[in-house]
Amino acid sequence: MAYSKKSRAVAGAAVAAAVLATGVASQSGAFAAGSTDPVLLGAEFTDRFPAKATGGAVIPVTVTGGTVGATPAAFGALHIAARIGGISAGVAWVDETHLKITAPATGKATNATMQLFRKGAAGPMSGAVVAYYPGVVSVSPSKISSEGGALVTINGNGFLGIDPDTPGAVTFGDVPATAITVVSATRITAVAPEGANGPATVRVKSDGGTSEVSGGGKVNYRGALSVDTTDDPTAKASGGPLLLKIKGGTVGASAKEFTAERIVVRLDRKALTATWVDESHVKVVMPPRLTDTATLTVTHDDIPGDEATVSIAPVVTNLSAKTDTLAGGTKVLVRVAGADAGNATSFSFGDHPADCAKQGSGSSLSFQCTVPAATDPGPVPITFTSGTGKQSHFTAASVFNYTDN
Repeated sequence: MAYSKKSRAVAGAAVAAAVLATGVASQSGAFAAGSTDPVLLGAEFTDRFPAKATGGAVIPVTVTGGTVGATPAAFGALHIAARIGGISAGVAWVDETHLKITAPATGKATNATMQLFRKGAAGPMSGAVVAYYPGVVSVSPSKISSEGGALVTINGNGFLGIDPDTPGAVTFGDVPATAITVVSATRITAVAPEGANGPATVRVKSDGGTSEVSGGGKVNYRGALSVDTTDDPTAKASGGPLLLKIKGGTVGASAKEFTAERIVVRLDRKALTATWVDESHVKVVMPPRLTDTATLTVTHDDIPGDEATVSIAPVVTNLSAKTDTLAGGTKVLVRVAGADAGNATSFSFGDHPADCAKQGSGSSLSFQCTVPAATDPGPVPITFTSGTGKQSHFTAASVFNYTDN
């Protein structure tokens, strides 16, 4: 077949054009494959949308600047992603301009912006913020003195968003803690303020909001109770009941309330049997005590009050004979109890001094006394002075009767 010069030239130009077109198309495809999506998506949602620091809040979002696909399949092809406060968030398609974003957990409860991504292209930061607020899970100890000052450990989440210098960052009831230390994202220590007897909710506040009320986020303030020694309460050395006035709060308006308040009176470390008398008095049973004083402590639901010192009085515990004539002369064994009772002196039957001699020791200690003469019939107390110089107190066991004959 014969070709003219003109036809050869036209054919050559066509081939060259085809080759050029193929090259351009190839370069264009390579650019597209290696570039990010030029569509930059923005997120609009309710400003200060509340979210727990543990995450999980579902935020309805309106997409601006483009679409996220008209179908779930198209949405998947666009690789839509979201971040809140720089942390990846869950994304769910609603329609081509709406999403549902699930807030992720954060260690820093504060206001956080949102950012959307389409095929890796980062959109602008949102104008609205997600308001993360902290959570309180538990506190320890759960019982503290109403006087305040207890160091309380608060366990929860989102605490890195707490500014310890912000007034009211931690509150007990409505009262701010007196000192705060942020230990970690999940732990704070706070010094409790003074508080009224009863429960108080512990709450933590950040820029994003205040923790919700939780069952584990409460302390029980307990009034620091103690024994009122104004009237010098005195117990018998032989032991027995002792009425105590309590100060620092009440012991309950009834026996039932007294039991509920878990009030215990201790002698040294030993709990004494205590019964309710009224809202300011209890009665305890003291054991025998061979000292001049005893230290009592009242605990209110395990919260101890100040120690109180009560007096221990020497006493007569038994008489071998309880009567004699006015002439006296009968020998009577007088048993006594008290500090250094073995060196007791100055025995008297009423106003009449008696001659007494020590008999035995320990649990068998007694004094044999000769009943002195008296001028009037009737009952009189037998008294003495202990070896420590303390005057004995009256007891029913110390009563002696003079008769006419």
